[in-house]
Amino acid sequence: MKRNNTVNSMRFLRMSRCAFFLIFLVMPYSHQAQAKTPKDMRKSAQDFVRQFYNWYVSVAFKENTGPPSDLALKSRSYVFSRKLFRALKKDSDASKKASGEIVGLDFDPFLASQDPGKRYQVGKVTREGNSYRVEVFGVWSGKKSEKADVVPEVMRKKGRWLFVNFHYPNAVDAKSENLLGILNVLLHERQAGTK
Repeated sequence: MKRNNTVNSMRFLRMSRCAFFLIFLVMPYSHQAQAKTPKDMRKSAQDFVRQFYNWYVSVAFKENTGPPSDLALKSRSYVFSRKLFRALKKDSDASKKASGEIVGLDFDPFLASQDPGKRYQVGKVTREGNSYRVEVFGVWSGKKSEKADVVPEVMRKKGRWLFVNFHYPNAVDAKSENLLGILNVLLHERQAGTK
């Protein structure tokens, strides 16, 4: 009787090990199966961009003494990638230090304009590798722009969306096609001016 209990215990132990091993192998795949579908990801990216623009247009242009983008950096820093935040902050700090001359951005980087529209509508979402580009259209006098004014590029990191760049479809040249590129050019110009 004792021997049967020992044999049963050993079988149970082996079966438990096998079950644990199988769970360990299957877990990564079951997690992937629960991942959002491409359609869900596009919708999620679109919602993230829409929420930011709803806030930005309604809050940033009311009783704000400095550039509205500075308010976004101050109160919504968590929506920007580290790289984009640092580049925007450097540009903002340089502009504050300069007196009487423009050494940084001379337009709103999130609206691609000096004068905001009454509101902004989010449009089509396109996947680009690991990121998504979301078209944003300004609305002036009740009429939506025919072409997107700005196309934020967003990426999902550690379970949340971040702005990683902003693209400008109406740019006149390749150097001014995206925000990180523009900020890099302005930084080099400032550095060259101090030498």
